[in-house]
Amino acid sequence: MTGNELTAVLMVDDEPNVLDGYRRSLHGRFRVTTAKSGAEGLTVLERAARTGTGFPVIVSDMRMPGLNGAEFLGRARELAPDSVQMLLTGQADLESTIAAVNNGNLFRFLSKPCSGDDMEAALEAAARQYQLVHAEKELLEKTLTGAVDVLTEFLAGTSPEAFARTQRLHTLVVAAARTLGLNDWRLPVAALLSHVGVVAVPPNVLHRALTGKALSPEEIEAFRRHPEAAATMLGKIPRLEDASRWIGRQPVRPPASTVTGEPGADLSWAAPVTGDPEPAEQSETVLRAALAHLSLTFTGLPSREAQELLSASGHYPKNILDAVGRAAASLTSPGLRRELTVDFVTPGMTLLEDVRTTAGMPLVRKGERITQATVLRLENFARTVGVAEPIVVQDPGRP
Repeated sequence: MTGNELTAVLMVDDEPNVLDGYRRSLHGRFRVTTAKSGAEGLTVLERAARTGTGFPVIVSDMRMPGLNGAEFLGRARELAPDSVQMLLTGQADLESTIAAVNNGNLFRFLSKPCSGDDMEAALEAAARQYQLVHAEKELLEKTLTGAVDVLTEFLAGTSPEAFARTQRLHTLVVAAARTLGLNDWRLPVAALLSHVGVVAVPPNVLHRALTGKALSPEEIEAFRRHPEAAATMLGKIPRLEDASRWIGRQPVRPPASTVTGEPGADLSWAAPVTGDPEPAEQSETVLRAALAHLSLTFTGLPSREAQELLSASGHYPKNILDAVGRAAASLTSPGLRRELTVDFVTPGMTLLEDVRTTAGMPLVRKGERITQATVLRLENFARTVGVAEPIVVQDPGRP
């Protein structure tokens, strides 16, 4: 709703005369759509969901054939979770109405008969409630998105290798979720933040761990604890409680482990969550499977062999592994190999070789997708200490 746009209201009642009366009395104040049954109301909501239009307010009579008002509103919440709901009820329905209110599903209930003035006042209150909740949700989402962006850009500056790994992981989980029909905002966020805990790992240890080099027992322990560090940091951010829990118990491949393509290879580190009071959700299972796949392939194991190993381990459902396997193909973007100077590197390109300073210090790792922050970082280093050129990229903007 913007400007003078009228609030859209869905009113459901099996009495046409009642609906006609409300439509006339509310004309010019609200944009009223009516339905003569709970089933018809659900059809209207399904159509609105498909077209991207919604109803800030839904009002339903309690006593209707087929679905009663409480049942309809319960189903309606699945289709329109942000809508403010109200229920029209008579004295005989008071007990079931109170139960519905106590279940937290209703903004308020109205006694029948309800005058046009009382209905208008209730709808205005419901519209204000919707605006308040919607504005708060939008603010929280923007704040959360900003926090995630800051943390990922910080990771890019701290550990280009870890950042490249999270970008690949993000690509995997987004594509796998699309294949599975899974719409869960927590999943891509958890992927982007999965490695923020590596800031607690000494840089030389982290580099060797991520590139498959041998580490001492103490260094291995320091690396293996990065999920715990991430969970501690992220658990303080509102709405990231689930994502931080998933990140905290992500599978971590032991550095320099002897994983090969041979049958019987040790994949105990990739085992599913067990013995936890909160079992893994499907989204977390997708994240874990993608992390396991990435851990196997990041230092050279072919994707097909990684899939075979994970499948033989029995740790993950076949449909999830298949989705992750198909998603792995998207890690190599189509496009033209190009050799560029810093001035011509743009967001969206993918690095085909490491970028280093003229003194040999690594700046950005092979496989990383260029962001605006990456471009700024390269420009700053080019002006100060110098960047080795050409920079070899894959440009998706070209055939």
